Amino acid sequence: MTKQELIEKVASTQGLPPDLTKKAVAILVDAVFAELGDYFVKAKVTRRQTPRFTYPGFGTFTKKRKNGRSGRNPQTGAPIVIPPSVTVSFVPGQELKSYLNRVPLKSQG
Repeated sequence: MTKQELIEKVASTQGLPPDLTKKAVAILVDAVFAELGDYFVKAKVTRRQTPRFTYPGFGTFTKKRKNGRSGRNPQTGAPIVIPPSVTVSFVPGQELKSYLNRVPLKSQG
């Protein structure tokens, strides 16, 4: 799905005000992703705390720090040093997993 497809789907969602334009939806989508990106850039990964964003039913995004390591160039076989890096991982929520696998959720109660 592209950004434009997401904007069109959100704009056509039932229950939204009829005067909500695709341009307004695009501004909202951009603001949400900019805020998430800004949060993950500024948040620090420590031993006791890992920055995360959880959207119930969808999943959890977690900022992770990867240590540097040695590796090999796959074309030449020469050893190389892979520098440390920071990344964001995603773990799907239970509802998304069951939807992807078409398994009905057990009732919670």
